[in-house]
Amino acid sequence: MSQRGFTLIEMAMVMIVVGLMVGGGLFALAPVIDKARVNQTNATLDQVESALELFVIRNQRLPCPADGAQINTSGTYGVENCGLATEANAVIPWKTMGLDESYSIDGWGTRLSYWPSGTLGIGSSLTAAPDMERTGGTNYPSGTYLTVTDVVSKQTVTSTTSGADRAAYVLVSHGKSQLYGWSKTGKQVLPDNSLNLTNKQCNNNPAGCALGTGTSFASGGPIGPYPPQTNTPTYFDDLVRWRSPAMMIQLCGTGSCGNP
Repeated sequence: MSQRGFTLIEMAMVMIVVGLMVGGGLFALAPVIDKARVNQTNATLDQVESALELFVIRNQRLPCPADGAQINTSGTYGVENCGLATEANAVIPWKTMGLDESYSIDGWGTRLSYWPSGTLGIGSSLTAAPDMERTGGTNYPSGTYLTVTDVVSKQTVTSTTSGADRAAYVLVSHGKSQLYGWSKTGKQVLPDNSLNLTNKQCNNNPAGCALGTGTSFASGGPIGPYPPQTNTPTYFDDLVRWRSPAMMIQLCGTGSCGNP
């Protein structure tokens, strides 16, 4: 009995079926990968916040940001820069905080942005002097600390009346889109202007934030499918953390940061 091989049409049909099966499997796997990266990023943010807390206990101040535009051959790579000239360049100063560089990177390979109160005129003056401590064992430090606004409700989530209950710092992962984040090679990931990413711009240029009534960072969401499309001002995929001066000082514990 003669044996007949596959015709070209039959082979093409097999390839189509295999392609659909593989494509469907990858499509189903994508949300799992995204969730893993979110979990990894949240775990990194937890570690960074613990390191910030320890830094405040030791120094009674928050570290100044590092410059995200620096490369690994620079002497200031990962080191705090209290004279940082460009607000959008502010990233976590992992070396100053005693962290491995891996803790400065989120699940998508982008640097964590970081703004302490006072970054380039936002809030109180950026300084290396102690400012995260009570005075007289009772009074929390006062100042024009940072404001954070929810992208969904467009309501301020930090206090509008008490400086001690605003944000002492804002810590940001720029999410899956990576837009406005910094790479390990000192390059910022910038969007095409046609995207009009109004919400995400707040965590790059808070002075120009369209949320709230003035200078503000953004949190909340996520909003919108990935990738963002042309003219999608509400798109937002940042993961944001912040703590108030009062919380930071309370976390110092008894006998530290001016606590009785």
